[in-house]
Amino acid sequence: QGVRIPTLGSFDVVPTQTQVGNEIVIIQRPVFRLARNLAVVHNLTDNKDDLPGSKEVEPMKHAKVATDAFVSRQKVEGCVRGTMSLLSHCLGKGKNVALVLRDVG
Repeated sequence: QGVRIPTLGSFDVVPTQTQVGNEIVIIQRPVFRLARNLAVVHNLTDNKDDLPGSKEVEPMKHAKVATDAFVSRQKVEGCVRGTMSLLSHCLGKGKNVALVLRDVG
């Protein structure tokens, strides 16, 4: 099941066929689809082909993240908002951005 982080985008895996020697192997390829608002505001191209539109993704469960991290839900929501604000600011300034999400995928 994929996950959607509002204002950032969606993460999921899609089955992809690849040739290994003489054999076709299906692998689960991780994909990310940037949120429409970020793409539009910063004139970025959308990677619509990477994540099928009919694929179901769940909104991020802030309460579960808070429980797992031993912090309040408000702290999680504030961190997500702050990170997205910083990311948007950097993109607006034309900076190269690497958002590393540990333990995803």
